[in-house]
Amino acid sequence: MTTLTLVGQFSIPALGRFPPVVGLPFGGISGLTTRDAGRELYGISDARRGGRIYQFALDGLEGSPRVTTTSVVSLSMAPGDDTPDHEGIALLPDGTFAVSAEGTGREPRLPPSINVYGRHGDFVRRLLVPAKFVPEPTGSVTRGARGNAGFESLTLSPDGERLFTAAETALIQDGDPATFDAGTRTRILEYGGRRGTFEPAREFAYDLEPVQKPPFTPSASINGLVELLALNRTTLLALERGYVENKDNPARSRSRIRLYRITLTGATDVSPLESLKGHPEVVPVTKTLLMDLSEVQGLSGELAPSLDNFEGMAFGPRLPDGRASLILVSDDNFSEAQRTWFLLFAIQ
Repeated sequence: MTTLTLVGQFSIPALGRFPPVVGLPFGGISGLTTRDAGRELYGISDARRGGRIYQFALDGLEGSPRVTTTSVVSLSMAPGDDTPDHEGIALLPDGTFAVSAEGTGREPRLPPSINVYGRHGDFVRRLLVPAKFVPEPTGSVTRGARGNAGFESLTLSPDGERLFTAAETALIQDGDPATFDAGTRTRILEYGGRRGTFEPAREFAYDLEPVQKPPFTPSASINGLVELLALNRTTLLALERGYVENKDNPARSRSRIRLYRITLTGATDVSPLESLKGHPEVVPVTKTLLMDLSEVQGLSGELAPSLDNFEGMAFGPRLPDGRASLILVSDDNFSEAQRTWFLLFAIQ
């Protein structure tokens, strides 16, 4: 994979319902996965009143792609988790879904998690999360993922043997979040298949870029690792999403979306380290920029130049000319000012 070419885009207006009129509010699509060589597309919604998995049909690959919502499955509540914030999704070899949640910062704090659900949304099991990712439930916080900045991403290797997620930004004991002046270092967490489930294995340091300075006065900013997509056991795509809020005009806030190819080969396994501070010997994963979405030609005027909250991706079906495809999706945050955008890219 060396280049990505935009071949189509489609959006679903905000504040709709599925099924229409009588269904629950549609939106919040934060992660994607596919089945049947990309012909079946599933999206996880981060709806706060219980997670939902939507199935989509992708048509019109010859010219103008169209995405149609075809079904929805509501997820049952996992034990001890009444306010899930689902962000990533992976279809496992046995047909169940693994779903990651980023955790919450309000007390009692919920740690980031990965739960497995059956095809009908029934809770099956929760995967073990290493203690270094888990913040104290109350009181002072000295370790773990920051609230709403835990496991945004989730992907399964093509051989079905490795599951990958990552903290969106640095763990508390590892450093501060990215700023306009400096990036930060977060962790990718690998799970290995064992005895019919997945167990924590290695961890790798990932260097996030600084937040891009905007041409306006900012009031809030972030840059985080929001999605991973495995090409094999050691090579992945990594999606970084930056966001800067415009203090004087929030409607003109700006996102920056960058896609990297990363390799774990040669990177240090940092799972034995409780903190990454004071370890200059650590070798992070190698990153190669594949695409800066702000530089893509042909984007809708409704997207450029501010973009939107893209935080999910999956491989799509083969295009009519035989090229492989990649799909990006944006989370509309259930906001009337945003949409659910699907971008279709040809891979060369």
